[in-house]
Amino acid sequence: MWRSSTGRATLSCDGSGTRGRGQDHPRGPLPHRDLAYFCSKYGPLVYLRLGGVDAITTDDPDIIREILLKQDDIFASRPKTVAAIHLAYGCGDVALAPFGSHWKRMRRICMEHLLSTKRLELFVNHRVNEANHLVRDVWKRIHVSKLVNLREVLGAFSMNNVTRMLLGKQYFGAGSAGPEEAMEFMNITHELFWLLGLIYLGDYLPIWRWIDPFGCEKKMRDVEKRVDEFHRKIIEEHRKVRNDQNGDEKGEMDFVDILLSLPGEDGKEHMDDVEIKALIQDMIAAATDTSAVTNEWAMAEVIKHPRVLRRIQEELDEVVGLHRMVTESDLPHLTYLRCVVRETFRMHPAGPFLIPHESTKPTIINGYHIPEGTRVFINTYALGRNRRVWDNVEEFRPERHLVSVTGSGTRERVEISHGADFKILPFSAGKRKCPGAPLGVAFVLTALARLFHCFDWAPSGEGIDTEEVYGMTMPKAKPLVAVATPRLATNMYYSV
Repeated sequence: MWRSSTGRATLSCDGSGTRGRGQDHPRGPLPHRDLAYFCSKYGPLVYLRLGGVDAITTDDPDIIREILLKQDDIFASRPKTVAAIHLAYGCGDVALAPFGSHWKRMRRICMEHLLSTKRLELFVNHRVNEANHLVRDVWKRIHVSKLVNLREVLGAFSMNNVTRMLLGKQYFGAGSAGPEEAMEFMNITHELFWLLGLIYLGDYLPIWRWIDPFGCEKKMRDVEKRVDEFHRKIIEEHRKVRNDQNGDEKGEMDFVDILLSLPGEDGKEHMDDVEIKALIQDMIAAATDTSAVTNEWAMAEVIKHPRVLRRIQEELDEVVGLHRMVTESDLPHLTYLRCVVRETFRMHPAGPFLIPHESTKPTIINGYHIPEGTRVFINTYALGRNRRVWDNVEEFRPERHLVSVTGSGTRERVEISHGADFKILPFSAGKRKCPGAPLGVAFVLTALARLFHCFDWAPSGEGIDTEEVYGMTMPKAKPLVAVATPRLATNMYYSV
C-alpha cells in the first residue's frame, strides 16, 4: 500500500455525490468541495481508494505542472468510465479517448479543419452577427420586462456561435432551427455534462452496475439514444444537401460538410459515422456549455459588485467609446475585463475538476510512488481557493490579476489561460489542453464586453446567489435573472 505526501483518505461514491469517511467531515453532494477539504487537511497530494481503483487528487500548482507538463507522456491518457463509454461513443471522441493513435488522429482533424487560425478567421462575420443578436435579444426583452434571464440569452449566444460553425445554422433567433429543437438540444447537453461528471460507483465496484439503485446507467443509456438521434439527423441533413448538389460543394462549408468529405482510417473512402458523431458532440457540447457557464458566473459576480461593473464600463468607454459596438479587435486592449474573466475562472471554474487523467506506467510524484493505472483528479475549484496560493479566496477581486507596468508605461496583457504559474487552469495544459481555448476565450470576452458596454445591470428582487451544481461543468444552481437598462443612444440598438 502506498500513501500520499501528507496523508490519505477513503472516498465512497453513489449516484448522487460523494462523502468523506472519518475525520469528522460531513457528507456532501459536491465532490469538488469534499476533495478540496482533503487537500486542505492532508496536504497537496492526497491518495484516494475508490473501490478497486487507485486515485490521487491535488490542488497544488507545482504538482499540477509536474503531472500535465513534465510527466505529460505518462499522464496524458483517460480512464474508460461507464459514462464515457455510453456518452462519448465508446470513448471515441477527442476529450475522453485514451491516449493513442485514434486520439491523435481525431485531435488533428479538429485542429486542422475547425480550430485553425485560418478557419476561425473565416467565421469572424458569424461571430459579429451573433454578438449583434445578443444585444438585440436583451434589448427586446427589456421592452417586455426589465428582468433578463441571462442563462437563456448567454446559452443562445454560445449555441448559435458554435452551431453556425459546425452545422451551418442557428438554433435561436430569426431563421433558426426552431425553439423546440433548440431547447431539446440544450436539455440533452446539460444532462450529458451532469452524467459525465458523476463519480459513479459502478466504475470502481463493477458489481454495482448490476444493482444501479439510483438508475444512473439507465439515464446514461437514455441520453445516449437521444444524443445519437440528434447527431444522426444532422448527418442525414448534410448528406441530403450534398446529394442534391451532386457532390458539388458550393458556398461556405461547415464542419460537418468537411467531415463528410474526409477519408477514413485504413484506406476507407469516408470517415465512419460514429467518428463524425463523436467529433460533433465534442465540439458542440464543450464550446456551448463551458462558455455559457463561465459567462453566467462572471455576470453574477460583477452585478453583485457594482464597483467592478463601473470599472469595466470606464475601460470600455475609454477603449471603445459610446458611438460604436465592441469588436474582436478591441478584446486584447480590455485589460480589466480580462482580469474579471481570470478571476471568474479562479472562483468558478467551468469544470470543478479537469477531465480525469490516468497514468500509463508507474512513476514518482513529489517523492511518492504512483502505480500504473492511477486515476488523477485535478481539482480546479480547490486550486482557485488554495490559501497557500491566494489570499482572501472568497473575495471577488479582479485587481489581483493585474500584471506589472512595462517600461513603456502600459500594462502587460493579462493571460487568461494557465500561464507560467499554473494558479488557474481553465483549459488544462499539455497534450490534453483544450484545443478550442482561443475560441472559448473569444466567446466569453465578446459576450461580456457587449453586455457591459450596452447595458447597466442591477440585481433582481431576489438578489444574486452563488450556489453551484456539480457535474462535468459547474453551473449556478439557479438561473441568473437581472435588471438591464440601456446605456447607449437608442439608435445604436437599432443599427445592430
